[in-house]
Amino acid sequence: MADNSSSWDDDPHLDTPGMDWLEYVTIAADYFSIPLRLISILCDILLIAVILKYRRLKNRTNFYLLNFAIFHIFYVLSIPLFYCIMDLFYPKGLEVRWYCICSRIENFAIALLLTFIAGYGVDVWVESQQANWFPKYEKRYFYLFFFFYFFHFMIFAISANFCFKSGFQNNFNSYFLTTYYLIAVVVLLYLGTNNKDGRLVKTKSYALNISIVILLLWLPLFMVYNLINIVKKRNVEIVLWSLTFLPEFLAYSCSMVVFWKLWKDQKQFKTAFRKIFRREVSVEDYEELFVVENNGNSDQNKM
Repeated sequence: MADNSSSWDDDPHLDTPGMDWLEYVTIAADYFSIPLRLISILCDILLIAVILKYRRLKNRTNFYLLNFAIFHIFYVLSIPLFYCIMDLFYPKGLEVRWYCICSRIENFAIALLLTFIAGYGVDVWVESQQANWFPKYEKRYFYLFFFFYFFHFMIFAISANFCFKSGFQNNFNSYFLTTYYLIAVVVLLYLGTNNKDGRLVKTKSYALNISIVILLLWLPLFMVYNLINIVKKRNVEIVLWSLTFLPEFLAYSCSMVVFWKLWKDQKQFKTAFRKIFRREVSVEDYEELFVVENNGNSDQNKM
């Protein structure tokens, strides 16, 4: 996500001269990230699978989760796939602008996954308000999804254009994404603070909690990447680049946290996950997964 304003080859994942212990830390982190990425992707796939399989889980609120899982996979795989393609087809390397565009593709995925995980919490708050316009939103929310896709694609297109003109020297994408993230955090924390008694979203308060937790897990990564943009000393930048794996691991683990929170706090998801792992579930709970959600949302019971 970072837009390093100094030489683009400060990224320790690129071909750089030996960097003593920092190089070993980076290599070890890269190897450790492989199983972490795989587990994260598995959790995303399981989440997508249960939402698409069971009628009770196919609702507007859970479609926010579905899109979050899709773009989280996109985020986790974007950089590794780029380097695999580069190693296979471009062993001599590429121009700086292509590394920049790869970074913007990753940012595109980050923007959308943050949008949908924030929307997951906001959606249940909006539903609890039962405003006059809510029925229109309930029937046409997919237009809002389309707007999210279109808006962030346009931001990506603008950022990619800057890559061709000035490479990593333009920080527009980083500053936009940081501002966008901070707005989402402030909004969700405000809603959470005003929901201490749980009245706002009633039995769906777990969704608001999940949104807040996931957004806060991204805070260290945004802090580190913005420090990289601000700091002008090369040695400090190199150290920060080499240690970005720590907040990145938190970002990768988001899907695992969502999986665990849903298992712990949401009855229907817990039943669906237990069924996938072939653990015992009651007949009544399993049959409930095939019943369409009623208007009272009674299915969203907390455990």
